[in-house]
Amino acid sequence: MEKMSKNATEILGRYTAEIKFSDIPAQTVDVAKACLIDAIACAVFGSTLPWSRVVADFAKKSGGGGSCRLPGMPELSLHAPQAALAFGAFAHAFELDNLRKPGAGVHAGATVALPALMMGQACRVDGKTLLTAIVAGCEVMFRIGAATLHTPEKAGFHAPGLTGPFGSAAACGRVLGLSANQYVHAFGIAGSLASGLLAFVKADQGGMVKRLHLGRAAEGGVMAAELAAGGYEGPATVLDGEFGLLEVYCDQSNPELLTAGLGEVFETDRVCFKSYPCHITAHSPVQLLRNLMQTHEFSGDDIQSIEILGSKKMLSHHNIQTPQDVMMAQYSVPFSVALSAYRDPHDPRSFLEGAISDPDICSLSKRVTLNVRMTDQGPSTGWGVDMTINLKNGNLFSGSLDIFDGCPERPLPQSVLSAKFTRLTEPLIAGGGARLLEQLYSIENIDDVSSLDVS
Repeated sequence: MEKMSKNATEILGRYTAEIKFSDIPAQTVDVAKACLIDAIACAVFGSTLPWSRVVADFAKKSGGGGSCRLPGMPELSLHAPQAALAFGAFAHAFELDNLRKPGAGVHAGATVALPALMMGQACRVDGKTLLTAIVAGCEVMFRIGAATLHTPEKAGFHAPGLTGPFGSAAACGRVLGLSANQYVHAFGIAGSLASGLLAFVKADQGGMVKRLHLGRAAEGGVMAAELAAGGYEGPATVLDGEFGLLEVYCDQSNPELLTAGLGEVFETDRVCFKSYPCHITAHSPVQLLRNLMQTHEFSGDDIQSIEILGSKKMLSHHNIQTPQDVMMAQYSVPFSVALSAYRDPHDPRSFLEGAISDPDICSLSKRVTLNVRMTDQGPSTGWGVDMTINLKNGNLFSGSLDIFDGCPERPLPQSVLSAKFTRLTEPLIAGGGARLLEQLYSIENIDDVSSLDVS
């Protein structure tokens, strides 16, 4: 490649090529481990769902016989691209996978940790290389997401489908040992593999496709990295140049955030973990409702109406009072809150067992109203909410919540993360995956990640 002036793509490529395990703070290593553990658990559970089985069958037909093995599905061996497609889609199959706070349209587990693991199995790298790859992918993808100012979704693009190929390419490229120049091309290729529309938000069906967007992003990053390793080229201006990602997909952006604090501030530390299988915008109101119910000892049957004040995006994208399928139910703030008044929101099966036809939940969902939360700076843009609950007996309870369990400011304790892993994997991995979980917590000491016990 001809010598070029330094731009964001080149800076990110050089950083990703040169980062070493010893450069990463211990706290950030722990976050990367937790990200991987959480993603595997989400994917194992997600693999059991009907829509995931369709993806698994497709992946087997198009890429069976490879060296990648999926935890919970030891009978399925795939080549790296198809493994990333399947596992990425499985991880996002039930709205359980981790992401970044503040929101930036990035999902670290599905589009960084899991494709890195699949590529790591194929290349038989050690645990330190895998963890380094995960951190590299997060550092790149989180900055790209932040630079978009989360505006692509205003135009109807599903942001993780746009940012994910870059994160996957960064992580997989680190496993492959790409040079800085090869990384520039890998990112250039990844930009043309970005995709994903939010049409399902405004439709009465088709929400299943949302799960596929992250699988495709994970697969795209594998393809971009492997093509770049073979000499394939992509544009160096893919991020902040003319017709680049920020110009094409964003009505507002901040290119400076593409490289801000690189190597000094670890974006990986911003990973946010989910306690409930619903869209992240529902987590504050769900946890707040459950807290108020416990404190004041009332039930779902006692509730007359609920008013929630939140972000404008909550109103424009998640104000779905009568969802027609499970995915739309999980994407809906009113429905997720109503369900949490009657069922345990920690249990993903609560959303599966006839939830969308449950008359009590459906009735309360129609009585949950959303409005914009105002702050001193204008309309709220975060995940925090104010809530007012009117009971049928005339009592009124209210509260506010800005930081929920799983946020970087309030991380899940290891015991809670382990319990989530066991709960989600127990049906498919013997002993709730205890042996695999033990290996993952000390993965930096493993010489070959393909030796992980995934049976």
